[in-house]
Parts: sequence; structure tokens; C-alpha cells
Amino acid sequence: MSRCLLLCSSVLLLAVSSPLVAADQYPIHYERNVAVKMRDGVTLRADIYRPKVDGKFPILLQRTPYNKDSGFQFGMQAAARGYVVIFEDVRGRYASEGEWYTFKNEPSDGYDTVEWAAALPYSDGRVGMFGGSYVGATQMLAAIAHPPHLAGICPVVTASNYHENWTYTGGAFAQWFNQDWTSGLAQNTYERLVGHQNDPVGGLWALPLTDYPILNLGKRPDLGSNASVAPYYLDWLAHPSYDDYWKSISIEEHFSDITVPACTSRPGMTFSSADHSRTLWESAIMAVARRLAKASNWWLSSVGMLDRCPRSAMSILVQTQRSRRMSGSSSGTTICSKA
Repeated sequence: MSRCLLLCSSVLLLAVSSPLVAADQYPIHYERNVAVKMRDGVTLRADIYRPKVDGKFPILLQRTPYNKDSGFQFGMQAAARGYVVIFEDVRGRYASEGEWYTFKNEPSDGYDTVEWAAALPYSDGRVGMFGGSYVGATQMLAAIAHPPHLAGICPVVTASNYHENWTYTGGAFAQWFNQDWTSGLAQNTYERLVGHQNDPVGGLWALPLTDYPILNLGKRPDLGSNASVAPYYLDWLAHPSYDDYWKSISIEEHFSDITVPACTSRPGMTFSSADHSRTLWESAIMAVARRLAKASNWWLSSVGMLDRCPRSAMSILVQTQRSRRMSGSSSGTTICSKA
């Protein structure tokens, strides 16, 4: 995943390059848990890394369900080079308010976050988004909503259809992936639900001492149920066919609505993750073919097809392929587009 982050960040740095980058690195100002108000009043929280100097800088934004704290190293490095970097916990995750439910809030929350970021006093008005897996979904779903200040996206190792090759494969429920992913996501949800249940004072009177209710769930056993910690998992099972539930969050139903420059990469992978990226890859090929037929500005690149990619992206792809050969890893494929 670190290679994917490198590819995405490199392309976005080119797409929203800062004219203020100097040979000497900037001092850094770091803000933690900054409030980001959504249109329905829910407050999300973001960490901001920015140059500690006067001026306006381009924004690099990542919206994640996997804890924004993981962005510290990249945030510090990019801010030192003249970028404002924002890592935000999506709705219902870690420091952000609201209820967590996969995919459905990402278009509106992504739109609101992009426009909030663009309006910051040290922003030059250009916002690029980057990241992989579910973080790729947060970008594409935001792009479909057309936030005016979104300058480009770089979703990698992700999908464009969250029914086929994500939750289901050939009509079969992808049990291992779904249960493993859901179990991981549900841990933070459970912690949020039980966080205010503990009652050490009330538990003083519990005898014998072995009966002290550590989690104090006696009156709320439902907090550990699937319906409480992962209602989306039950909904996936209730919608085995590609119906309106899935179409409402489908990327490939709205490819024509993604009009910002985009670069996506599918590295070599094994097991179910290959199925996920295959959906985006195959759908993107069709989208590229349709756009080329209309003489639009999309470029497709893989090994041997670099001449179809813009010069700026080509240098990144050459470096990426070279690093793969040196490391002995399997080759990948990259798709670049320009609106």
C-alpha cells in the first residue's frame, strides 16, 4: 500500500503543484481534530498539516474510515514541501461524529469537505484527493457530486461496483472478505457504542468482586449484535442481486459524471483484492474506449502503452515500473485521465 500512496501522492503533487515549493523545507504547523461541519449539522474531525508561513497552498485531502492518525508521516513530509495536507475521519469513525454506514454518506460528505478545505484561509482553492481501497471510493463518490474546487483524484486498489467483485463474486457472497472487513470495521463502532456504558461507581456494590460488570452491558446486550455494530452487513445479505441498493452507490453507473483529472493504479495482487481492482480496471477500459471514441482527453497506460499517457504522468509510471522490476514485485496497471 505504501507504493500506492507514493504513486497517488506523486501524481497529485504534479496535478496541483505548488508554485511556492522552495529548495529549503518549510516549518510545519499541525492542527489536530479540526471541526468540519457537514450540511446536516454533523461534525467530522480532521488533522491539518501545513507550511508555517504566510501564503496560499494547494490541498491534498484523504478521507478515511481507518483512522486519520495514520497520515502523520506523509502529512509532515508534504507540508514541509509546500502543501496543505488534510486527513479526515469519515462519518461515524474514530474522532468524527455521526453513524457509520459504508459508502452512502461519501458523496455529500466528500463534497462538503472539499469545499470546506478550499475555503481555508491558507488554501489556494485547489483540492486533490488520494488513497486506496475504501479511500478510493471516497474520492470517486465525491467526484460524482461535482465539488467545484476538486482539482483531481488518485484512487487505487479499489472498485467501481460494490456489488460485483466487492461484496459478491459471480453471484456468490464473498464470505471471507466481507466478514473479515466487517469485523475490522466493527471494532471501532463497538468501542464507540460501549464507551459510555462503564460505571465503576455503580459497580462498587457488586459482590462477589468477580461479578463486577466491567463493560456494564447487562442492560444493553444488543450493543454487541450485528444490527448494532454492522447493519450494512445485514443489508448486503438482504440484497444479493444488483438492485437499486447497489446502483445508488455504483461508480460505473456514473462514470460520465467524473469530470476531474484522475489517475488510478492496479498493482499486482492475489486473492479477493484482485477481484476488487479488476472491476475498476475493466470498467475503466470501457470508459476509456467510449471517451476515445468521442475524442476526449483520457489516457490509458500500462507496460508498453506509456506513449498514450500525459508527459507528467509518464515520468511517474516509468519510475513506478522501474521500482517494481528492482523489487521483483508483479507489474501493475495505471489509468490516467484528464477532463
